[in-house]
Formats: sequence, C-alpha cells, structure tokens
Amino acid sequence: MMRFSLFIACCALFAGPALAQSTASDPAGFGGLAAEADEQVNVTADSLEVLENESTALFTGNVVITQGTMRLEAPQVKTLYGEGGPSDLESFSASGGRVNMAFDDQTVEADTADYDFGDRVLSFAGSVVVVNPSGTVNADRLVIDTRAGTSSFSSAGGGGRVTSTFTPGG
Repeated sequence: MMRFSLFIACCALFAGPALAQSTASDPAGFGGLAAEADEQVNVTADSLEVLENESTALFTGNVVITQGTMRLEAPQVKTLYGEGGPSDLESFSASGGRVNMAFDDQTVEADTADYDFGDRVLSFAGSVVVVNPSGTVNADRLVIDTRAGTSSFSSAGGGGRVTSTFTPGG
C-alpha cells in the first residue's frame, strides 16, 4: 500500500513538469498550463497494475488525469520509473485508442501521447488534431519541447501534409 501511495503522489510530478514549461507563444496553444503546475493532480482509472520488477505501472480503463482546468483522457497510461521507485519517473505513455487533452478552450487529440521527463518533451502522434479559438492544425505528429517553449508539427514519411485553418480575430 505504501508503494501505491508513493506512485499516486508521483503522478503530480509528471503532470506539472511535463506541461508547465511551454510558453504562451506555443503554436499548440497550451502555454497557459504553467500557471496550474502546482495544483493537485488527480488520476482515476478502472484499474492499476504496478510491476515492480519491470519498474512500470499501468493505469487502464477510462484513465482521466486532471490538474486545475487541464484534463487528459486515455484508454491506458503506462509509466516507467527509475531505481528510485515510483517517485523517480522517467516517462509516461498514453495509448490504447484516442488520447485527448484539454485545457480551457484548447484541445489536442491523437492516437498516442508520450512524455520524457529527462528531456521534458511531450509528443503526440497519429492523426493529431489541435483546436483552439484561433484555428485548427492537423498533423501526423506534434512535439512540444517544454524547456524551449516550442512546438513542431510534422507529417509522416513526407507523404502527408500539415494542414491548418485559422479564424481571423479568433
């Protein structure tokens, strides 16, 4: 039970730093998440399996992570932690179907979302759709470097295209 409590406590670490460093000029529109980085993080799921020998934990079934007005939903979220146990998070991956993240009036939808704690890079892949009041961007991949405060949209293998629709005055 103590190990489980430590794991839940460390979930606050991945939501805060993972999203806190992007800037307001970020084309993905999630720069305002920094203001909520110190707020409480809540994780709910149908089940949780901790595999201590593999240093992983897997939340499955209607996983919902909330922090302030940020909400991430995914069929499953897998975390990998280092030698320090669950408080030593290395990465998390959300997958198993469509992954949705919403913050105020902005959303990202994709097939997967991954966060690398060392590099502080949040990546969305697979039919990525970003929507905010100023428009919509569609791509195969979105990479947000939270340290640099940059976002990069790309297409897969050069065969697809990044498309955008902007709303004047939006």
